Formats: sequence, structure tokens, C-alpha cells
Amino acid sequence: MEENKELTRHDQLKYRLKRRISPELFEAMPIELQDYLMELDPADIKEAYLNTLLKLPWLADRSIPDVDLPYAKKMLDKTHYAMFDIKEKILRYMACQKHLGKNYGAVLLLVGPPGVGKTSIASSIAKAMGRPFIKISLAGISDSLFLRGTQTIFKDARVGRIVDALIRGKSFCPLILLDEIDKMGDSKEHGDPESVLLDVLDSDRSKFVDNFLGFSMDLSNVIFIATANRLEPLSPVLKDRLDIIQLPPYKPVDKKRIVEKHMWPRLTVEYKLDCLDYLVDPLQETLAHPEALRLEEDAVDEMIARCPEEGVRNLERLCRQLCESVIGTYYATGEIISSIDKPTMDRLLAPIYYK
Repeated sequence: MEENKELTRHDQLKYRLKRRISPELFEAMPIELQDYLMELDPADIKEAYLNTLLKLPWLADRSIPDVDLPYAKKMLDKTHYAMFDIKEKILRYMACQKHLGKNYGAVLLLVGPPGVGKTSIASSIAKAMGRPFIKISLAGISDSLFLRGTQTIFKDARVGRIVDALIRGKSFCPLILLDEIDKMGDSKEHGDPESVLLDVLDSDRSKFVDNFLGFSMDLSNVIFIATANRLEPLSPVLKDRLDIIQLPPYKPVDKKRIVEKHMWPRLTVEYKLDCLDYLVDPLQETLAHPEALRLEEDAVDEMIARCPEEGVRNLERLCRQLCESVIGTYYATGEIISSIDKPTMDRLLAPIYYK
């Protein structure tokens, strides 16, 4: 009986909509949207609007993914050294969401200097929670239409970045990173994007309306995480909606551990220097030099002294430069460098091809 009722609602669609929207897709849409489509005149619907509507993941599973806390802890420990207080708070956040079966608490705001791992820890949270990860950069954005979309009456109208994130993530349960919210501007003509954020980050997210679509979207299963370098540019109202987590700068001992245990092993694999046979024979047909490229302690200390910033971004750039120089040296002179100490590092950072 229920099935006949749903099919009857689908039959009430005008011909063009009924032809483009299958009964299964129509049934997966919210009742409010079904009513909205049944009242629409197909002559008033632009093709771009209909294509966007069909791209939304209506048939995707809308249940909140279950969180495996031991796996989440292992993932955070693997991708981020130290940060014990931050990881403890994040795991408690995940545990409460697992227990309640819904999104829990305020939106997390990760605050810290550049290069301390704000974006990467948000990506690790998404992976640990089994959610698609979508990043929206807000640096320099001064137009609320960027987030809320433009109405279809305008030329080149399109959805805002919030709805676009649902389309790209192919899910109504993604983790959306609002990156660099402290660098937003405002516009007198098109409104302040911060006002849209206040609407999106409200505890009741089931009534968000994108200007392009024209109907309310349920964002209650979406997790939002924000990042900022400083708190001062944020308004008190916006800060009140956020659960602020301060990421401290890395100490030299932390940087040393990160380079030795995380960064250097990852980059040697990326550059195929975990086994120097890749240099001797890229086809791996001979096995004359099985050792991996080693980084000695005095070289690590020198790298940290050359990169005094609070994060580790420049440290990674320096490590990449060393890997590139080892490869460049081999193809320029035939020399295979199996370990890098301070004198070797000074030589590798000097010109290779143009002396």
C-alpha cells in the first residue's frame, strides 16, 4: 500500500521531471523536496538546475558511519607525533558521537601557527571516522554567495560550496574542513560570509537553504571542523559557536622525532630511496645496494637549526630537497649516497649541475 502511494506521488510529477527522475531516486528524496518538485512547472526549470539536483547523493547511505575507536587512536598516533591533549579531546569527541549515534558537541576549531598539522589532523579524523574529507578554503572570501550559492535568475548561477561539498563527497555525512576562517573578509554588496557560517554551524542544521536550489537541506549529519592561525580576527559570536583547540608549536625535540620516525621514512618511500636498488637499476633487476638512504643525527640537528619556524613545513621542504639532490647526484655523476651527515648535506644543498 505504501509502495503504491509513493508511486502515485511520482506519477504526479510533470512529464519532464518524471522522465529524468526515477521512482527510486524520487522515493529517496525528503518529503519536502518531493512536494517542491510536484509543484514545479518543468518549463521554469533550467537544465543546469536539474543536473545539479540529480548530482546530489540522494541514494547514498545517510546513516552516521560507526567509529572504530581503537583504529581511530592508531590512525591519529601514526599520523601525528605527540599532541596528546589534542588527540585525547578528539577521541572523546568520537566516543560521544559513537555512543549518542549523532553529531555531538560544538564545531571543533583547530588554532595554531602554520605547519603544525591542522589540515592533516582533520584529514586523519575523517579517515578514522569513515567519512569523505572535503576541504573548503575560506582565505580571502568576502562574499556570502560563495557559501550560499546564487539564484537561478542570474547568469552562470551555481550552488554554494557547502552543497558542492556534498556533491563532491557523494555523501550527506562528510567531514567538511572550513580552512583559514580567520582570513575571511566581508562584502557590503553580497553579505558577510561569517553570517552564513553562523547559520551553517548552528546546532540545528536541518534548515540550511542554498540560493541556487531553493529548498532546505539537512546538514545535521555533516561534521564541520574549522582551522585558523589566530583567534583575534574572529568575532565573539563566531567564537562562541566553536570548540577551540590550541595546537602548540613544535619543540626541537619534537621536530627531531617527527623527521626521524615519520617524515624521512615516508619521503624515502615516496622518492623510491627506501631501497637504493631503485637508483642502480630502476627496473629492479639487480640487487647490489639493498640499503635505504639513511639520515644521520648531526644532519637532523643541522636541519632543525636551519628551520626555526614553529611548524614543520620548511623541514619537509628541506628533506625533499635532500632526496632530490641524492637522485640528481646519481644521474649527474653516478655516485650513490647511502647516508647523509652534516658535511654530505652541505654538499647536497650546493649546486649539482651548475657549479
